[in-house]
Amino acid sequence: MNDLKPVKADEGATLQILHPETEEPVEGMTIMLLGHDSAVYRKMQLAKQQAILNRMAKGKKAAELDAERLNADVIDELTKLTISWTGFELDGKVLKPTPENIKNVY
Repeated sequence: MNDLKPVKADEGATLQILHPETEEPVEGMTIMLLGHDSAVYRKMQLAKQQAILNRMAKGKKAAELDAERLNADVIDELTKLTISWTGFELDGKVLKPTPENIKNVY
């Protein structure tokens, strides 16, 4: 079982950015992401589940479905799972992977 531990999940894996029109790799542009087995992701999922249980305990629906809210949740998750990137520039300046910049890019 020790050999099956998903170590990359907590270390992160590199995602090569593809051009949205040509689907060709953009040279030098990558994102390092934590995986779904990472402690960060598991903690986020537990917090979501607890929020659902808390709503249900108060007699409310498990969740109020709203496309905009779901989209915002996905962006928040991706922001928390992004640990670094390379090759991102805006107006000729290097764009640092701060939480605000990451959220804006997503």
